[in-house]
Amino acid sequence: MKAVAGVLVVAVALRALLSWCTQWGEGLGARPELATSMDRIELRTYRAHQCVDPRAIWESLSVHHSPLLLALGEFWIMHPVRSAVLWMGLDAVTGVVLAHIAARLARQSPKTVVLSPAAVAACYLLNPYAIACCASKSMATIRALLVAASVSFAVHGASLGLAVAQTLNALLFLTPLMLTPAFLLLGADEHAEHGRWRSEFGLRRADAWWKWMRQTCVRMLVLLGGGLMVSMLLSRDTSWRFVRSVYGSRLLMDDLAPSAGLAWYFFVQMFEHFHSFYLLVVNVHMWAYVVPVSIKYRSDPLFAVTLLYGIQCLFQNYPSVGDTALFVALWSLSSARLADYLRYPMVTSLIFAYTTLLMPAFHYLWLYAGSANANFYYAINLVHALGVGSLVLDAAWAWGHERWEKERPAHASNAHRRRIVVQR
Repeated sequence: MKAVAGVLVVAVALRALLSWCTQWGEGLGARPELATSMDRIELRTYRAHQCVDPRAIWESLSVHHSPLLLALGEFWIMHPVRSAVLWMGLDAVTGVVLAHIAARLARQSPKTVVLSPAAVAACYLLNPYAIACCASKSMATIRALLVAASVSFAVHGASLGLAVAQTLNALLFLTPLMLTPAFLLLGADEHAEHGRWRSEFGLRRADAWWKWMRQTCVRMLVLLGGGLMVSMLLSRDTSWRFVRSVYGSRLLMDDLAPSAGLAWYFFVQMFEHFHSFYLLVVNVHMWAYVVPVSIKYRSDPLFAVTLLYGIQCLFQNYPSVGDTALFVALWSLSSARLADYLRYPMVTSLIFAYTTLLMPAFHYLWLYAGSANANFYYAINLVHALGVGSLVLDAAWAWGHERWEKERPAHASNAHRRRIVVQR
């Protein structure tokens, strides 16, 4: 715990220093790779229309945050120093949760090689992407905390905690909803393996698994319905137009401000009559991986969560480098046993270093210096996507190769037995 505390102190100090150097994050708020148009809190716009008919607010498609988030109030959000302290605290909690997950995995499977809790926490807290997103007060920080909390509750087999964290994440950001099947499998497996269901007379392992799964699904559906009702009351919009402004905008890409994703360039630079085609491709493509990945990695649901989150970082409409930071942290939970099977770790690391330096440079040359165009910025976004995709594919290869290495002796001995039988 002393090592984790040391990492927390260093991480908070780095965030405080960067926040102070950038006028408490105001100088980083316009960075599209840190805080997209969906990840910037703009309560000023919402407050300016408090006296107007709320239906006009949501019909304008100018407010993309859930009313649940807007209920935070201006005490923490509008003040630059207090909001910076809040974001630092959220990031520190995320690091503690990740460290707790690593400790839990080490206790449950003593034979499995897992990084130390301090190392896992450092993979997120000392990541430059996470530090910059925290200083810019990006919503990616809250998204990372909720995803880490969902992983923690699933690893502990906590049905109610997982339902609350995952429902809140879906209501605020929508795209984390694609992680739900893998979370449910992980939580049900952990409950069936380590839960206290054995105290219930006559309850078998399979019955405990299905009971936990049904209970969690029902809780999530109830919480989703209740969350939408509370959102309707907070928005003062009984016509439910806020659903189109908050969730529809993430799918239909109403806001075409520059972002670090792959989809933005298609809708700005390509021919307009391809708009519907690209809209279908960029949305269906990401969600199409949910079922195959969950089935393929059924024996390792935590790795399925990691892989799906990497795919989400790669293909979502409004990505942030803060999502990439959490993906690297989730990967660290499995990296100790899979790192030896990676093929291109050096190439992937260099790609991330390359894009970290050139993303702000190309953005400045394009929008401020005027010596470049949108192709420059999109090109560096493609390189960043190449880095994320490289890590996703390399991790999948390492998992498959590690599994094959474990099963090879059994296959070899069976083949040897068959040869002996044939010879006899």
